[in-house]
Amino acid sequence: MTPRYLTITLISALISAALLLPTLGFADAALLTPCPASTHSKILDYEDKALCARVAVAEANQINSRSITLNVVVLPATTRAKVADPLVLLAGGPGQSVVSVGPAWAGRFENLRKDRDFLLIDQRGTGDSNSLACAEALAPIFDEGDLDGDVNLVLSQQITALKDCLTTLDADPRFYTTIDAAADLEAVRLRLGYPAMNLFGVSYGTRIALVFNRLYPDAVRSLLLDAVAPVDMLIPAQVGLDADLAFERITAECDQTPTCQSAFPDLPAQLLQAEQRLRQTPNQLITNPLTGEQQNVTLDPRVINRLLRSALYSRTLRQVIPLAISEASKGRWQVLAGIANVLSPDASANDLSLGMMASVLCSEDMSRMNPEPQNGVYFDNALQELLAGVCPIWPHNPVGEDYFLPVASPVPALLMSGTEDPITPPVYAERALAFLPNGHHLTVTGGAHGVSQLGCLPKLIEGFLKELSFNTDDAECVQAIQGQPFFSNYAGPFETEQEAKADD
Repeated sequence: MTPRYLTITLISALISAALLLPTLGFADAALLTPCPASTHSKILDYEDKALCARVAVAEANQINSRSITLNVVVLPATTRAKVADPLVLLAGGPGQSVVSVGPAWAGRFENLRKDRDFLLIDQRGTGDSNSLACAEALAPIFDEGDLDGDVNLVLSQQITALKDCLTTLDADPRFYTTIDAAADLEAVRLRLGYPAMNLFGVSYGTRIALVFNRLYPDAVRSLLLDAVAPVDMLIPAQVGLDADLAFERITAECDQTPTCQSAFPDLPAQLLQAEQRLRQTPNQLITNPLTGEQQNVTLDPRVINRLLRSALYSRTLRQVIPLAISEASKGRWQVLAGIANVLSPDASANDLSLGMMASVLCSEDMSRMNPEPQNGVYFDNALQELLAGVCPIWPHNPVGEDYFLPVASPVPALLMSGTEDPITPPVYAERALAFLPNGHHLTVTGGAHGVSQLGCLPKLIEGFLKELSFNTDDAECVQAIQGQPFFSNYAGPFETEQEAKADD
């Protein structure tokens, strides 16, 4: 039995206005009303003046299509000196609910809300927009004690749960793709009477932004793309390889830092030792990082693989990876247990809509995927494994080949990447930038998956939205953002070179 804090899913990861309501200028002002506490408590914890709406759209572009409703939230501009064009937040995954993650995300960009509304729409199939999360069918996988450490068992359970869920859905999964989501966004824009919008996408959300820009170019004022996933990137294809490259950068960085190299002289070898230890003795005694209680658990060696890959997404968790590997090689699993708890302290089947993810990726990326495994890659490809089992049974319509053509547009665009991103490294942003003549790409040293909140970037974004242009001289402040030092032990990180000189 594995405690909840070590439950490993196969998808590793993955954000006084009421007085202004009469002057918002909506085409259908009566559509928006104060958000009810019964359904939007998280939003109201952040912004008690949030406005909500249910917008009906056709599920399919067909005669007599059923209607579904979209969960729409507007966080109104916080001053009267507002502009008409909103900032649209587009979540990642695919499968995240932007209404769930949006408040925390919006809270980091308070200055952007001073003069423009933030628009959040749960993408169809996520959150409260006719969800395909299959939460009830998948819930047992997330319940404490119901999952042992066998990764193959988890995969089998997820595929079976999604297959069983199909018969209960009031939806046709074929019509829950990126193109459908773009059409929904345009329908909401027209219904609320907004002019051209500023699209702020992170990870998969950048793909939605680019596809929308292709289909509705007159409805886009600007693009903000963080952790770029262009349409010609096959999201599941490079999961293992890109993670390998990110891990190699950790080992190289450690080898080039004398204190780290001395403490952790051969991280790849220590990682193999840790996995071999689990193959020989899968039953391990671990202290629960939440309760302090000791628990006997059975760990599949691939749990280490997937925990570390997930940790690579985080600029902060990246700091403890060498220590976690070194400790695990000695049979001490506490740092890994702590990583698991930070990554998923209260895992829920609603956190990521696996059904919607299947609809998107089976229709788009998997139609072009090479089924052959990549040789010589350490990190496995849990996403491809899941989709290879789900796509044959999940209804989907493969998109046409023209879908994968790069999106060319003159719209002002600001692209952002982290050098240590294990899933959307800077090379993908450069690929998209080649077709955006008014685009600019900022690369953050030491940044991981999602960098727009770091250092001076919020200020740069603010200036870009105001002027729709970018002064490269202003970007010099990005160079001040540096990677964080690795932890040497449980007490904290190594002394940096600058700190060491200061102590002399």
